[in-house]
Amino acid sequence: MQTSLFQTSPIGMRFGTTTWENQLGYPLQLSYLVVLLGLEGEATITLNFKDYTLSKDTLTVLSSDTIAIMQQKTADFKVYGYLIDRSLASEIAYQLPNQLFGFIHDYPVHQLSKREKQQVVYWNKQLLYMLENNASHVQQMVCNHFENLFLRLAEYMDEQGTFKQQKFSRQEELCWKFWDLIGQHAKTHREVAFYAEKLHITPFYLAQISKKHLNDQPKDLINRQVVLELKTLLRTTDKSIGEIAEELHFVDPSYMGRFFKRETGFSLSAYRK
Repeated sequence: MQTSLFQTSPIGMRFGTTTWENQLGYPLQLSYLVVLLGLEGEATITLNFKDYTLSKDTLTVLSSDTIAIMQQKTADFKVYGYLIDRSLASEIAYQLPNQLFGFIHDYPVHQLSKREKQQVVYWNKQLLYMLENNASHVQQMVCNHFENLFLRLAEYMDEQGTFKQQKFSRQEELCWKFWDLIGQHAKTHREVAFYAEKLHITPFYLAQISKKHLNDQPKDLINRQVVLELKTLLRTTDKSIGEIAEELHFVDPSYMGRFFKRETGFSLSAYRK
């Protein structure tokens, strides 16, 4: 994706307008999460071997494992894009229903009604205001803003009954169950073997299907959930570091600090500020 003119936000995101000039026929380089808002013109894009039409009335959500190839476009084609890094995408996804990710994977392009288009335009203006004015709580504001967008998609899927229509393979079902188990148990259990036992499979098989369908190793997904739990406690409570370490079952606060530094690059005190 042609992003040389994109602005970069320190919270883990790039954003701006792109025309995909000189990109026809080549796989697009995508970030961990990509949100595209149609502005002008039309384009045909192949996503995971299926063709879609992008227009000024489409909202498109892609991920790093999407195979995206631009096939053709009109001269005036233009989209506004948000390229979101993994850490920020994980925070956005923290409160979202798991079924939504399966839906977005299967239905990446969403046709907007006239009213929905107006709402998305307003949503985009609000987001740009947050990013360009460097509010003190910009990361939390941006996360909430994207959560609202995705929750609206979830409501739409509920209305259409699309969740009920989804059919997953045995491996995909295991991965979704694993994802749910992480949300339930990551505070107390961080061993891959614990989750494999819950799923009645071997740790080796869990690693295979996790890499295939979730694009990460089980341990990385578990650690990411622990980081999200830790960030939430640091940001939304006044609990001491020792109390948080006890709640998250770390052997001591210093080990928790080293874990957080390794995973995020921040010390606990620096993040809490």
